[in-house]
Amino acid sequence: MLKKKKEFKIVMKSAKCKLERNGFDLIETKRAFNEVVHFYFALINTYPEGINLPREEDGGWRYYEKLTVGDDAQYPFPFNGFPAQLRRCAIRKAIGAWESWNTSYQKWLNRPKKQKHHRPPVQPRVFNFSPSFDVGVCKNDDGHSIMLKILVNGQWKWIKFQYFAPVISADWVKGSPSVIVKGNAVTIVFPLEKYVRATGGIKTVMAQDSFRVLGVDMDLDRHIAICSVLEVDAKGKVFEVARHFIKQTSHTKRRKFQLGGIAQKMQQTGTVEKGFASTIWKNLHNREVEASREYARRIVEFAKTWGCSIIAFEHLGNLKPIRGKYSRRSNQKRAYWLKSKIYQQVSSIAYQDYRILTTRVNPKDTSRLDPWGNEVWRSDNFPVTIFDFLNYQSGAIFVGTVNGYTSHSGLNAARNIGLKAILRYNTNLVFLSRKEGHTVHTGESLSQKG
Repeated sequence: MLKKKKEFKIVMKSAKCKLERNGFDLIETKRAFNEVVHFYFALINTYPEGINLPREEDGGWRYYEKLTVGDDAQYPFPFNGFPAQLRRCAIRKAIGAWESWNTSYQKWLNRPKKQKHHRPPVQPRVFNFSPSFDVGVCKNDDGHSIMLKILVNGQWKWIKFQYFAPVISADWVKGSPSVIVKGNAVTIVFPLEKYVRATGGIKTVMAQDSFRVLGVDMDLDRHIAICSVLEVDAKGKVFEVARHFIKQTSHTKRRKFQLGGIAQKMQQTGTVEKGFASTIWKNLHNREVEASREYARRIVEFAKTWGCSIIAFEHLGNLKPIRGKYSRRSNQKRAYWLKSKIYQQVSSIAYQDYRILTTRVNPKDTSRLDPWGNEVWRSDNFPVTIFDFLNYQSGAIFVGTVNGYTSHSGLNAARNIGLKAILRYNTNLVFLSRKEGHTVHTGESLSQKG
């Protein structure tokens, strides 16, 4: 994999590909790999001091390999013919498993006296790790096929496999793949790394004379994201240059339909056991993940199109679902999960692809004030007279002030989010609704399906 380089950062992601087995069963290889993990886990539990030894003193996996391999081995390795590369991978997996158990055990030992006494955490008896094929047990990877050294009827053989992979840019460097066997499906996962020139952080970006920030307000029902591009010029003026609305009507309707169907089945059965409606739940979860990627990609591409250097979101806390039926509460929980997942996806995609930074701001007063700090009144219709401002409606679509400012409530919040991000490092700025002689570009969602 890549090494550290001055003025560059290493970003990582993974490529998951379907592996064609061609009649070969990989379960035998996985079972043998986990037997080796179990062997070394017991050895690590006997000699835990080897984990903390420095590399110069042959600490870590080297310490346990010396105990089992060579003429002076205290515990001879009992698996004849097992590849050295897979053995070292198994040692690293065993070290991670033991450290995880030991952390839980130390917490149990140091638990408060008031805490109820319970049994200590038990060491794992069965392992289900997926083997990682380092150099020496994999070769001839051309992007569509690869040769792996696997266990076939008790013998280690080189087998050529085909896999279906997406197009990977030449900037990304592949690492050692892992083969994941889950049920009847087998996938091969490649870790990817590439260099991205360091930006210097948000403070450095905002120290420039002119830059653009994308403020994003996210909703649970109507528009999943409302975006506002704010530009800061050299004179300290901030004005909006573009806006974009992304709908989620179709996705929300389908989610509500499926949750309603699950609620009806729960009423019919009376009891809910493990695995209840598992197919529907799996389908629903997969669509939520796919929707988060789609919406995140739209936000990032919009920011790239308008030359934004920073994308700002609200930093929201834990959700407290409103009272109601099961399907309504479940829909709100999943909508909130989607909201958080989109931020994670945007943060990853924006930096990896375009060096765009992502930040979050305090959501206080982003919906209650206008960009100049005046309190707004909300309604489902634009106010016509000053008396219309007296009727406050929580969650209404439009906002307005007595000074004549009217706007969509989500767009007003997006502007405030972008301004909060800017005002962290810049003061004495003047916000203008639009640049003189400039028309604000309004972009609706290109697809009405989501």
